[in-house]
Amino acid sequence: MNEYPSDGTDSVELTLFEFPGPENRAQKLASLGLQHAQDGHYEEAARAFEQVVEAVPDDPRYRANLAAAYQDLIRSGTVSDPDRAESLLESACEHLLDALRIDPDFAPAYRTLGFLYRDMEAPWRAREMWGYYLDMEPTGSLAVEVQAALDELDRQQHLHRLCEEASYLINHGEPERGMRMLEEVTREEPEWYEAWFWTGLACRELELLDPGIEAFARALELDPESPFACHELAALLARKGEREAAEGFWRRALDREYEEPWMMGHLALLLWREDRRTETEALLSRALDIDPGNRKLRLHLRSLQAGHPAPPYEL
Repeated sequence: MNEYPSDGTDSVELTLFEFPGPENRAQKLASLGLQHAQDGHYEEAARAFEQVVEAVPDDPRYRANLAAAYQDLIRSGTVSDPDRAESLLESACEHLLDALRIDPDFAPAYRTLGFLYRDMEAPWRAREMWGYYLDMEPTGSLAVEVQAALDELDRQQHLHRLCEEASYLINHGEPERGMRMLEEVTREEPEWYEAWFWTGLACRELELLDPGIEAFARALELDPESPFACHELAALLARKGEREAAEGFWRRALDREYEEPWMMGHLALLLWREDRRTETEALLSRALDIDPGNRKLRLHLRSLQAGHPAPPYEL
């Protein structure tokens, strides 16, 4: 659970009617919100802090509490709708920025913003926010937590650089050296999705079908929701001739990224090869509705409608 900035109120026994003004009512609601958060009831905590911010919009502590409640709600896994999760993340970010507009020296907002930016895959912004926080609050348990998060960010960025360097070597005439680097990364971080995804990409580049299939399958085990691992796994299975399995993974990818025309194009070619022309035409037409400027897909559709056989696999 997030650290919630305190307003100094610790009683949750009093009723709202014992607090006549908006500030007192906000204190009571904030206490209830904190209690809900401690109990793991993040929906209720968020609703309480929404009312607090509505009652007292100019207190940065309450905006930080609301942002923390949104973040905890997302992390709890109870938000199944990705659009809602994204909306909550954006709202949390905006409330923290509003807190800093109210008080530019409000340190907790910088700390929480850092974790939000990390979750939004903006590590450079996370590093910036955490740096500001440590400038203001260099000691204490929360400072230790922030420093640990910064150290982990450094470690991950180092691993990213190794993967990028390995990819460069593989694409510039030193495939053995590049693959050794990737093997070192997967040994060091066997539970890291990206290490296996990079390895799969390298195997794809080197036409190592079976190792590539194994790498993408491992990546998918670590992140079952990844449409990109599904797509890459399907592509290698299709090259190997395992069309039924490839179709299953492409449909799984499109279940997660249902408006990706390039994935639709790959699946369409597979269906075309099996002479499932009606399904192919529908899929290509749908892809072109989304991306009408994709000339390759348009040429494929015209060729299909003219009765021609399927082209080579690659789009």
